[in-house]
Amino acid sequence: MINNDRYYRRHAVPESDGYVVIETGTLKRAIFNNQKELIYRFVAKLVEEAGMNDDTYRQESAYQPIIDIKYSELAQDYAERILIAQKMYGSPNSNAIIGEWIDLLKEIALETDVYHVFKAYLKLLKLVNNYLAFLGTNTTGFYSTMNFHGQLILVGHIDQCPELDSITLDHSQELKLPRLNNNQFLQLTSQCVNQERHNGVSLNLLEYIAVQIAFAMILQRGFTEASIVPWGNPGFRTIQTQASITDLGLGHITGTTSSMAYINGTNVHIEYLERGKVEDRELVEPYRLPNLATIGEVKLMTGNDTSVSSYVGRPMFEDSFDNSFIKTVHTMVGVVSAIFMNGLSECKIAIERMTVTQSIKFMKAIAANTLRDSNLQVLAAAFDINVPIIDDRVETIQKFGQAQVVEDKMAIARLGIEITKSAGFEKVTFDGTANSYPSVPIMEQLGYQNSLSLVHKAHESGLLTYFSAGFRFKHLPDIVLTGTDGIGLGGAQILRFMDKRNGYQGPFKKSHVTKILNINRKTASSVLGQGAQLLVRLDQMHFEQSLPLEYEPKRMDLFNAMFKKDEASVKVIINYCDEIVILPMDLNHPLAETVHRMVMYADRNKAFKNVPENEVIELEEQINQALDCSDYDTVRYLVNQIKNEEK
Repeated sequence: MINNDRYYRRHAVPESDGYVVIETGTLKRAIFNNQKELIYRFVAKLVEEAGMNDDTYRQESAYQPIIDIKYSELAQDYAERILIAQKMYGSPNSNAIIGEWIDLLKEIALETDVYHVFKAYLKLLKLVNNYLAFLGTNTTGFYSTMNFHGQLILVGHIDQCPELDSITLDHSQELKLPRLNNNQFLQLTSQCVNQERHNGVSLNLLEYIAVQIAFAMILQRGFTEASIVPWGNPGFRTIQTQASITDLGLGHITGTTSSMAYINGTNVHIEYLERGKVEDRELVEPYRLPNLATIGEVKLMTGNDTSVSSYVGRPMFEDSFDNSFIKTVHTMVGVVSAIFMNGLSECKIAIERMTVTQSIKFMKAIAANTLRDSNLQVLAAAFDINVPIIDDRVETIQKFGQAQVVEDKMAIARLGIEITKSAGFEKVTFDGTANSYPSVPIMEQLGYQNSLSLVHKAHESGLLTYFSAGFRFKHLPDIVLTGTDGIGLGGAQILRFMDKRNGYQGPFKKSHVTKILNINRKTASSVLGQGAQLLVRLDQMHFEQSLPLEYEPKRMDLFNAMFKKDEASVKVIINYCDEIVILPMDLNHPLAETVHRMVMYADRNKAFKNVPENEVIELEEQINQALDCSDYDTVRYLVNQIKNEEK
């Protein structure tokens, strides 16, 4: 298996094997939830076979969530969606499966016997797979089924076993396996999905059914024991600039998470992007919150292979800021906490419709009250460089006599860094959307040099960074050279079909992910790409106060050389900083790695410069004790104490 270079914590270690009892209700919930994905795959296949491109793709309606809960109504809803897809894109080949597909859904909706439901589901999946061919053909897998004393049993194994899709096998002897609770089964299923992805094979029939049962469990309680894969420290991950591949969910489940080729160098970002016919961002927010159940499903499919993040949106005030502050904060905290409890690495909140002082107050309340592991899970503040901000800070009013309206794009972005740092969020994101779609690429709005300056400033302030809006393939090299942590890539520009007449979006273009990652890797391996990685590393160590002081002048020299894209100078500085270049990538907890660097260069860096010599050993002992106990809150306190920062 390919090792992840970023630390993750497994909150619940899965059993090596075990079983769950599948009740009729759980199975039917799984089957009808699964239809969203099957129809999505069906549409993508039809569009592909019809040879549609960005100019010819057509879609008559926007995405709509499921609104029915009765199985008979769901069967009818999905039947209509299948028929619409066939009418829009289908052919005689696809038409051959539709009648039986719809009939099986109606049969399942009315059936109450778990065995009959399971047999009908097997028949439905085989029918659809005959056309879509998305299931693996391997006859061994991680799951088998049994009829055990009249109960339908799904047995999971870490080691592969012969595939059994027969439910007539009766075991009269005692079943000597542990019964798994929901979280244990979710962990086991996620681990099995990971292993098959690393094995380079698609899920077989029973593995796929196990995933659908797991999704049904997520619909009940979420994925509350999911492992967390953090962004990690800038400059100390193998691939510095992660492609934040963006989709509202099904594109990730069927595409991004289906192959390791799409995972290495990717952050899986979940976000509803479709704007449709309404382009005024004041009327309709251009990016919106995805479905919570889908978030858990995407996390299960991604497992431990990379980080997963979600957009949340801008705060919804009912009246004035003061009158709706409590409700707005509590609503946002509830949403963000729920997302983080599904093991996500980041939640992104749009900071709009507030002054600077209001933004800081609001963000501080979110940071103080959200349920999360604040050492691993990141709160990100999104600032749109096209949305003016009123700077009403005391120092601004004292200087100018009144609050100032900040409208310049770079001034807004720089102010975003200050607000994010002051409010205790860990990541600043720069967005370039406006009242038009497709968006004007943010790299064309800011340019390489301005973008580099923003990343440099944010990193030396201890913040992660991110850019979004309108990226196309040609913009990727320059944005990688800024050393940013993430690039928002999604929508109709680069990863999705879109009907140009109305803005409605269609299937995910998973093949484009590898093209994006290849461009990023090629750029990162160049001299300037290596320079960008080194600059990020120097800026991170400057923030940690772990950087040997003799490298501080070279840090600024490297920034100036990167600003001019002076390859010769960059090469000289890389050679000079060889000691820093060869430092290993972070493989442990981000705070543990920061402490390690601080102590490694204790006699040469700023961190310990003002610490009395007799206190150094005592502080190191306290840190080691906290690390041994995985008490990272105490580690962070001690790190800030050493750096003489706010506790």
